[in-house]
Amino acid sequence: MDISNKLIKGLSLLLILIFIIGVFINIFLVSDVQAASQSTKEYKKGSDILDDYPGYSSLLDDLLNEHPNWTFTILYTGLDWDTVIKNETTALHGRNLVQSKSGEWVCSVCGDKPYDNGSWRCASASTVSYYMDPRNSLYEDYIFQFENLEWKNNTYTIDGVEQILDGTYLDVSSIKYTDTSGSTKTINKSYAKVIMEAAEGAGISPYHLASRIVQEQGPTGSATSTGTYTGYTGYYNFLNVNATGSGSSTIINNALAYAKKQGWTDPEKSIKGGAEFLAEGYIAKGQNTLYLQKFDVDSSDGSLYWHQYQQNVSASKTEGTSIMKTYKEIDSNLDMSFNFVIPVFENMPGTKCAMPGSQSIVTQNIQITNSSVIVYKSKSTSSTKLKTLNKNDKILRIEVGSEKENGYIWDKVVLDDGTKGYIISTGFKVIDDVTNCEITAIAVEPGNLRNGPGTSNTTVITTLTVGQRVTIIEKGKYNNIDGYNWSRVMLADGMQGYIVARYLEEVSDTGSTSDGSDIVKVVCNGGLTIRSNPGTSSDILGYADKGDYLTRIEKAVSTANGYTWDKIVTGSGVTGYVARGDKDGNYIEPVNSTGSSAISGSGFKTTGSSLVCEPDITVSNIVSKASDAVIKDANGKTVTSGNIGTGYTIKYNGNTYTVVKMGDTNGDGEVKATDYMRIKNYIMGSTSLISAQKQAADVNSDGNVKATDYMKIKNYIMGNSKIEI
Repeated sequence: MDISNKLIKGLSLLLILIFIIGVFINIFLVSDVQAASQSTKEYKKGSDILDDYPGYSSLLDDLLNEHPNWTFTILYTGLDWDTVIKNETTALHGRNLVQSKSGEWVCSVCGDKPYDNGSWRCASASTVSYYMDPRNSLYEDYIFQFENLEWKNNTYTIDGVEQILDGTYLDVSSIKYTDTSGSTKTINKSYAKVIMEAAEGAGISPYHLASRIVQEQGPTGSATSTGTYTGYTGYYNFLNVNATGSGSSTIINNALAYAKKQGWTDPEKSIKGGAEFLAEGYIAKGQNTLYLQKFDVDSSDGSLYWHQYQQNVSASKTEGTSIMKTYKEIDSNLDMSFNFVIPVFENMPGTKCAMPGSQSIVTQNIQITNSSVIVYKSKSTSSTKLKTLNKNDKILRIEVGSEKENGYIWDKVVLDDGTKGYIISTGFKVIDDVTNCEITAIAVEPGNLRNGPGTSNTTVITTLTVGQRVTIIEKGKYNNIDGYNWSRVMLADGMQGYIVARYLEEVSDTGSTSDGSDIVKVVCNGGLTIRSNPGTSSDILGYADKGDYLTRIEKAVSTANGYTWDKIVTGSGVTGYVARGDKDGNYIEPVNSTGSSAISGSGFKTTGSSLVCEPDITVSNIVSKASDAVIKDANGKTVTSGNIGTGYTIKYNGNTYTVVKMGDTNGDGEVKATDYMRIKNYIMGSTSLISAQKQAADVNSDGNVKATDYMKIKNYIMGNSKIEI
């Protein structure tokens, strides 16, 4: 068949959604590289190489029956499934986002916290599991997210590239551009030819490269590639490499500063340089499929998880559909030869991970405000009545409904004996956590954290890692539920849930446990590097900031490169090795179970009786450094997620701090025009500010509130400057 004549305009949509957010998340997350033993094998129909991975073989055999020219490379990641999901979710909230979703789709810690343009939310572990499970995509509609994007001879045509560029500003026979002197110059090549040459030279798919450029620049072009942006005349960045930051001007400046550094002084240099970056930065590092560029589970470059190109959790699956439709218009039977790289994980669930539901998964207490509320066995008023709750009664709620069933919206609750039931979602209010203790403990077995007590009718939120530090906030209430005693715990990021009590060991006053594990604090001014194995040449897995608490599960594992190395577990539950110290002093110090009363981290610190923070600091930022902290808003209500504002209080290890969020003068947790006006009116004498508000207004920290402060806030709102402590 003549592919060049059949390439159609649908190719203009090929990967048009590629990298929807298009942001480099250059954050090193702790991984389990030391446990991963990666290898590949070619799968043949009826092969037994996937016998230990349920559900794969039958799906691949079905595809081979329909498409015998296709080949499948199985990537044995060597990674434990639960560990992967933990690193993609709780290790860093906001790594994976969903758009216009609610309920079980959204992370219970971040809740309704907006990301990006405001319509995005942090994805829950259930959502990430659904999209990461390859078995949900081993169908013709979605398989192309696993297509190998390396260059394949005799596969691509310039006609195909032209079809992708058809109707865009790149659809020209010769390239006119502005050079660094401001003069107009011409390259006697089409963009299609340049892209074809760039892709072949870099060893990547030209269709992939062309679609990426269209996605990044849009059909009419943008400021980053015109060559006429103020301060960067004659510089081009077609792939938006290093286009990061807050505010459009910052993003553009960062991208063009990178282009200038690389010498990308015309479109051809930018495209070819960008292709090399894509090849060297991703495809040549093992991330040779859309799936692997979204979910960094290939360890061939010595790292995992952190090297993703986008945050949209559904991007690779959605783009797989777009790719399929495009290729199908080239060849309706999809008879061309394609190679797909299919990852498998250890200890995967026996069945495919289900699509999240509309209900929200929570662990929270409510108080009845009506005269009575009936608890039903199921979501129907005709079902068995389990109990009648009276006004002021308190009960545990573990699911929040959002859609009517049998005429009502229903919430799932837990009675004192552990029985689960449903109430109509009205006649009550959310209250502070009902707790009976505050005890530091560590996990001694890898147990599931659930939204309620019991293994039945509850949802697994995450899995705790041996050595992971938690705070027990309730124990002894739910005993012998499904054969276990249950404790309610709070994690370092504020997440709550129930776990089997025997999976935890309480930490003594000295900060240690019976097996010799102890709680340590990072005291090194520059923080610590966490590595996969002892030694400075081992893979970098992540970083611990000064003030972070770690669980040391093994002391003096090794001495290498002049350091003594200890094995630790982070508060997010992942394992690595840190240098204890050198001849000049210690990098970590043992602490008692409560630790220091001071709180500090990136963007916040305690000073006297205040906790001073930058505008983007949230509850999760605080509890990541002080998991035992109790945070209350200006009305005295405990908050466990979302923003914090000026006037909030934080109680930690016996000390109470008043929050001062720099620039937030009205205590709503945000810095916006109303704050700018309050400061301006204060200077003019028409508004008063109380102590914390006045401190928040003094954003340049010179001890006075004056015009320079409100101008700094104005510039911050416009994205022209930062407010830092």
